[in-house]
Amino acid sequence: MKPQEKAAGTKEKILTRVLPLFLVNNYESITIGLMEDATRLTRGTIYRYFNNKEDIFKQALFRYYDSQQNVLFAMDPDRYILTEYWKLKIQQLESAYLYLREYGILVDMLAISHYIEVQGMRIIPTFRDLIVSHKHRNLKFWSLVLRNTPDITLNTKKISYQRAGQIYHGLFMQLCSNYPNVKLTLPNISFS
Repeated sequence: MKPQEKAAGTKEKILTRVLPLFLVNNYESITIGLMEDATRLTRGTIYRYFNNKEDIFKQALFRYYDSQQNVLFAMDPDRYILTEYWKLKIQQLESAYLYLREYGILVDMLAISHYIEVQGMRIIPTFRDLIVSHKHRNLKFWSLVLRNTPDITLNTKKISYQRAGQIYHGLFMQLCSNYPNVKLTLPNISFS
């Protein structure tokens, strides 16, 4: 193994193992000792790859928030129709659930995502931009999916694709906060 590959693997291991700490603890309460325990590496090794705790937090946070392990991650609609996109979002939900359970995190996924948003904005003010970007993209993507779905016709005087997209996004968020104790079938909503 080349030194660069080993270094990338070690950095990856650190980020992977400390992320669950940040998902359920206040930033201030996480110590280098906790990170050493989680990674099974020494502080010297950890700080060889990161400048400080804020650097680790920032990289772990952006990586989590911009991945499908976060139920608020905006998935590209890529010309999917509503039933296909719903299945993809359910897969995202199930993946996020399994990821958190792997680390013994038993809080609902929407609460975790909101918690990490608050922590992120408090420590890294520019993190708000990523959050807003995902919120806008989520609403836009649901609207695009509805436009791609041939059997969805809207009475645009009463409801727009944007508003209908907000409704489906809200339904998905409701599933996220109640998963796994919910039906995952696509709700049949009439907009006419």
